[in-house]
Amino acid sequence: MPRIFSCFFIIFFGMKMHSQTTAGKVYAEDKTKEGVLIINTTQDKMVSTDKWGNFEIAAAVGDSLIFSASFFGTQKFRVEPYQLEEKWVVELKEILNQLDEVRLTSTTSKIKEFSVAEYDKNFNNWLQKDIQENPGMYSPGPSSSGIDFIAIGKMLLKNIKKNKKEQTNPNRFRILELEELIAFFKTDAFFDENLLRNQLEINAKEEGMFFDYCESQQIDSRLLQEKNQMRFLDYLLKRSEEFHQLSQETLN
Repeated sequence: MPRIFSCFFIIFFGMKMHSQTTAGKVYAEDKTKEGVLIINTTQDKMVSTDKWGNFEIAAAVGDSLIFSASFFGTQKFRVEPYQLEEKWVVELKEILNQLDEVRLTSTTSKIKEFSVAEYDKNFNNWLQKDIQENPGMYSPGPSSSGIDFIAIGKMLLKNIKKNKKEQTNPNRFRILELEELIAFFKTDAFFDENLLRNQLEINAKEEGMFFDYCESQQIDSRLLQEKNQMRFLDYLLKRSEEFHQLSQETLN
């Protein structure tokens, strides 16, 4: 009987720990702050404050919480026991630091102009390299009267595809292109127009300039992977804070 009671106690205690939450209120400049993003990076949970600054999120002792809002410094906390038993207060501090000058321009398609000279140079480099690696392909066979250009073309196409495949390996570092970032926000279920407007506070007129600004920061394309969703969100929140601060300074 005592053993059965112990099992029930362990199960009940485990369920209680799993269902724990922490709650409180967020202030900024002596006023409650609506729309503050709270992320539990330990459990991959996320909520935002209501219009009275209140929040409640699943948490356990030792979990890491991040509080983030545009124009205010990000606050990080490690959950302590008392924060699971009573409501607590978070105060955000306004960002006052100066940013380096960055020129903002409207979104334009960046299409690289085709260069015949550059193409010829690259083609010759590919050809010379392939001749060195596969000399037999460039020697006429017993019944041939010249070089097998079909074989050359196939070999070059194979090497070009191989190089392209290596360059697009998702696990290798690569700077994200502007067109990729725009397309990502139009197709992703989480990083969409709603997040852009409400969490990042980027309106329709600012959208193009914001994407230009992000591209100028040379984003690691690996941040777009699903496993890096929280990291990319934190990255975008910081860029939006910088963008708004810079826009404000430009207007002044």
